[in-house]
Parts: sequence; C-alpha cells; structure tokens
Amino acid sequence: MSQARQHSFTTLFSAVDAVEIPIIQRDYAQGREQSADVLDAFLASLRGALQGEPGKALDLDFIYGTFENDGSKVLSLLDGQQRLTTLFLLHWYIAMCEGQLEDFQARWTKRGRSRFTYATRPSSLEFFDALANAALQPPAGGSGWSDKLSAVLIDSNWFFLSWRSDPTVKACMTTLDAIAEGFGITKGLYPRLIDEERPPVTFHFLDLERFGLTDDLYIKMNARGKPLTPFENFKAWLVGRVTNEPWAKGFDLALDQRWMDLFWRLAPKQNSAAVASAVDDLYLRFMYVMAFFDACIRLERGYAAPKAAVDWVQKLRQARGYIPLRELEAQGAFAGSAIQVASVVLDHLSGPASQADVKTLERALAPTSDYADLVRLFCVVAWANSDAVKSNRPDLEAERSRWDRVLSNLVANHRIDDVYTASTTIKGVQALASHVGGLYDALSKADAIPGFGMEQAKEEIRKARLIAEDPKRESLFTEAESHPYLQGRIGFLLDFSGTPEGPFDRNAFVRYSQRARAVLDEGLRASAEHLLERAMLSIDDYLIERGASKFSFCKADGGTYRERSENWFRVFGRAAFKVLLDGVDGDAHSSLLALIGAATCTDWRRYVIAEPLLIDYCKERLIHRGVLDDIYLVSRKRLSGYHVELRSYALFLALQARSREILPGLSCRYEETYDETQPELVVQIDAQDLHVTYGSGSWICSGPSGRVPFPLALVEFMESRGFIEPQD
Repeated sequence: MSQARQHSFTTLFSAVDAVEIPIIQRDYAQGREQSADVLDAFLASLRGALQGEPGKALDLDFIYGTFENDGSKVLSLLDGQQRLTTLFLLHWYIAMCEGQLEDFQARWTKRGRSRFTYATRPSSLEFFDALANAALQPPAGGSGWSDKLSAVLIDSNWFFLSWRSDPTVKACMTTLDAIAEGFGITKGLYPRLIDEERPPVTFHFLDLERFGLTDDLYIKMNARGKPLTPFENFKAWLVGRVTNEPWAKGFDLALDQRWMDLFWRLAPKQNSAAVASAVDDLYLRFMYVMAFFDACIRLERGYAAPKAAVDWVQKLRQARGYIPLRELEAQGAFAGSAIQVASVVLDHLSGPASQADVKTLERALAPTSDYADLVRLFCVVAWANSDAVKSNRPDLEAERSRWDRVLSNLVANHRIDDVYTASTTIKGVQALASHVGGLYDALSKADAIPGFGMEQAKEEIRKARLIAEDPKRESLFTEAESHPYLQGRIGFLLDFSGTPEGPFDRNAFVRYSQRARAVLDEGLRASAEHLLERAMLSIDDYLIERGASKFSFCKADGGTYRERSENWFRVFGRAAFKVLLDGVDGDAHSSLLALIGAATCTDWRRYVIAEPLLIDYCKERLIHRGVLDDIYLVSRKRLSGYHVELRSYALFLALQARSREILPGLSCRYEETYDETQPELVVQIDAQDLHVTYGSGSWICSGPSGRVPFPLALVEFMESRGFIEPQD
C-alpha cells in the first residue's frame, strides 16, 4: 500500500482485505454520552462535505496501523478507530436509505462477514457482521423515522438482546441515532460518498512497520487512540468562541501553558496520570464556577425567577463532571465578555496574586465548598476585573486591604444558603467593585449596601464614616474585627463607645474591644465550667428564645454565620453584656469567676450559677419553661426526649457531691423521663424510697402510700445548700 496516497473509506478497502480494531484497543467511544459534542461536530463536518461543492474534500488527517504478518492484507488499526467506525456506520446508513445495501455488501462484506470489524469482544464482531448484512427498509415516502433507528434495529430478528450490554454496540446505536437525526432520509448522497475520483472525505494511511517504527512507539501511539478528555473538548470549543475577539491574542497558548500551571500547583500530588486528570477536573470546575457567577448576575426577578433559569444556576453550582457544549450554548454561557472576565481572573491568579487569593480559589473548587466560598472567590473576581485594577491606579495595595476588610465582614455576617441569596450577593459585590479606588468614600455616603444583610451593611457604613473622620480608627476596627468569633461584627462595641449620632470614645472602644475579645476566647466559650454562661446569668436572664417555650444558653460554636447569629450575636448588644464587660478587669477567667461568686439572684438562675453540670445535661444547650417558672433541662432538642426538672436535678447533683459524713446511709438516683411523667429524685433512707419532685413553685415528697413530710436531715441539707425550704 502506498504510504503517500490520500485515501477515502472506499479506496482504503480497495487496498486491504479487511480493517480490524485489535484486541488491545478500547471500545468505540464516539457514541458515548460524554462524547456527544465531539460526535455532533464530526457529523456536521461530514454532512457539510457530502452536501458541499464536489472536489472539496474533508481531510481527516492520518490513520496508523500495521499488518500482522508478511503478505497479510488485514489492517490492524492503531489510530483512527473512532473516525473509521463512524464512517462505516455512515456508509451503511446512507446505503440503506438509498436502496444501495447490495452495493454496500459487495464492497464491505466478504463471505458473509463484515470487512470492518472489532476483535475487542465477540459480541462486537458479531454485531458488525449482522449489521453489514442487515436488510432494512427506510420509512416510506421519506417521512423520517417514527421511532429511534436504534429501537428499530433492536427489534430486528437478527439483533441479540445481549449485545445491548456491549459498550461498542451501545455507542454504535447512539451514533446511528445521531446520523438518522442529522441526515434524515438521504437522497443522492451514496454515489457522492463512494466517489473514488473526487472523494468528499479523505485521510492518509501510514503503515508503522514499513515505516520502520518500533513497538514502543506503537504502544505510545496507541495511547493517542483515547478520546479527547472533556476538558480538551471544552478548551477547543472555548478557543473557537473567541477567535474574532481583539483581546484574545495568545488566549489558546495561555490556556495550555501559563494558566494550566496554576491548576498543576493546586492538584493533589499523585501519580502522573491521576494528577493530569485532577488538573483537568480543577480547570473545568473553575470554568463552570465562572459560568455560575455570570448566570447569577443574569438571573432576574429574585425568588420569582423562572425555574429553568434557577435549575441552570444550580447545575453550574454543583457541576463536577462534563456539561455538554450544546447545553452551554443553549444557555448562553461563555459569551465573549464572560470569557474575557475569566481570562483576566486567570491572569491575576497566575501572576503575582497573593497566596490568600489562591487559597480562596482552592476552597471554592473543593468538593466541600459552599455558597459563601464561591462568593469569596467572586470578591477576588470582581476586584481583578474592576476598572481601577485594570487601569493600574495608584495606591491599589492599600485599596485592596480595604476591599478585603469590608467584603470579608459583609460575607462573614450574611447567610448565603441558596441560589437566590447567592445571586443577589454576587450582584452586590459587582456593584461595590465599581467603587474600587474610593471604597470608603463611597460607603460613607451610602444609605445601604444592596445584596447583604441590613445590620452588617449599616455597620460597615457607620465604620466607613468614622474612618473618614479619622483614618487612625481603621487599625482599631481591623484588630477588633479579626477575632475568630466576631469576624467583623463589632457594632456592639461601637454602641458601647458612643451613640450613632454622638462622639466616638476611642478609649472606651479600646477597653471594650480588649475585654470582649478576652471573654469570647474559644477556651472560655467552650469552658467545661461554663464561665461565660454563668457570669451572664449572674447579671441577667439572658437566655435566647427558640420558640415553643424553649430557650438557649447559647452554643460555643462559631464556624458559620448561622451558628453565631443564632447564639451569642443575639446577646452582645444587650445592656447586660456591657455590664459583664465592665466587670472584666485583668484576667478574664478570674473576672468571670468573680462575677459568678458575687451573684445575688434568687430565681432559678441561682442553681445553674452554682452548678455547671446542669448546663452539661443540656446537650443542645436548651431548656423548657413550664408554668410558674418550672424549668426542665432538655437532653436533646425537644421535651419529648429525655429531660429532668432543674431544681430536683440540682438537688440530686448536690447529694451526689456530698461528703460521706453528711447524710450517712442515704443513697439516691434520678429518674429522667421522656413523656408527661414528672421527673423525680429518688432518695433511699432507712430502706425506704422517697420520691422528691418540684413543680408549680413547691417541693413534694412522696412515699409508698402517698405524700409524706421531708426527712429532717434532708431539710437541713437543702437549707445549707441554698435550696428553697420544702413545703409539706
């Protein structure tokens, strides 16, 4: 066979007896779902070549192969499997549509066997033999297929149902459906297709053995037979979309080199194949995130947005695999302007960007990322694409510090947990980016910051005005905001340091800031002694209402805005918290203990202040308040779970902690309940069980026969420990 001759599918089979896909090759993949865009593009090119001007051929580049033995004319195909398989199916389809199956069989079968076949699986070989010899009629009148062509084939008596499990056969069926949809019932294309003088589709063949290539190269080139990765398909499509953009010079080179290096640095260090796959996944995920940002900005009507638009945004938010290119086109994703934004961001992140920006990117691309992580990345996107940054205005370093501070505060103190809030927040960030270069000045003159929580927005405006009055205040605010629990929420400190309309007391702010940061230290918030909770109770009944008679001591967790906003944030602005800070002098731990020791309250709080184990019982930090100030400690979230009554349980703990010399011979246990039965303390004295309960403002002691007086020794113990005197 000539090495230099240009071949068509027809002339190739004039030079060989058969073309075989060897066993070392993989299955036919062009008809797989993830390759749909590649297949559609290839079929469109083939259709254009067949319907175009004669003499203008579509060139499919080189195919490579070898002949197993000297003198053999069976071509074992190395590279070109996908292209030739699709061409075989196209030739069969057009021959079938135009009543040329006899001619097709004369050309591409021999002794009843297909001359194009697969050695990868017996079922694949059998399928090609059966298809090549199939006698199928197209729909009468050229009206088109009433059902999918694959369904017609599967329903044929020659089709074995077991073939449906063969990946190659499944892919062939998908390709035949795509051909039927794209070409319809053809007329007059078969003569054009088999024209050997002016073939519409050509390729070059290279015999590796005759060309003197080694087995090693054969193996390496066999790897080229793998389909383009989803990201490679996406890249080729993306480059095509910006071909005529004046800003896109060097875009394709940057995609493959400088920007690619960024994702190589982010990919986990594994074997080379795994790293390459991870790089593609990260790169593609970044592009989908950029499309997510663009879709959020384009989403209109908020909660009244069309469901299809919301579903698309959610799909981009969750996308970890491949989104078909035709779907991206249908949704208007990756318009030229959107691709330009992505290129600016990639330039920024691949250049002298701070390590913090790269970390923000890494968190946003992680499988565990949430909406807040994505919005934080968009803050970087909006900064890099701002007019001030692109024009390289002076003093950008200081302005970046202001941008990071304000946006970090706004995002950290705002719930972003669905598409709608993400969309409005991203639009808010986009609007703020127009003020880069004069952010504080713009905020100091604003009445609101759209897209963010009203309370934090007002606080940022207030702080901007205070900084505008005296720039030295910025460092004070930054230090206070950096506390891991506050995360920018310091409005209560401003309130304690002067009224919104009054003068700002710098010394008071410094004092309250230092004390607040001390008492909110993680060690004190999570203290086994519950010092912060008990110190607050010594000042006021600060518990937060949770509805349905439930109240919370506040949880120590502060990882998310929701955790903080539903707990201590609801306490900070109260006068009682200011009193607590006024009582902190020097060491916070010692100061809180002093407040606890000086407590004078006589209601239910006295028991909790005296015994931190009472809070320990409340795993969710919840209590239930009944009538007449009856307090039940709830082990979980509801009274229907196990619970105890506060005063009787406090007495139980006190009895357990007594020394052996006090009340010798007394033993006790506590019976918690999970229904309407009253929890009770069971005290055993002189071999008799006494049941002690508290309810409706009084103590009750019961024996086997009913209500009985409290034992004198128990009364004396209760009075000595500060319990209310029992009533008979």
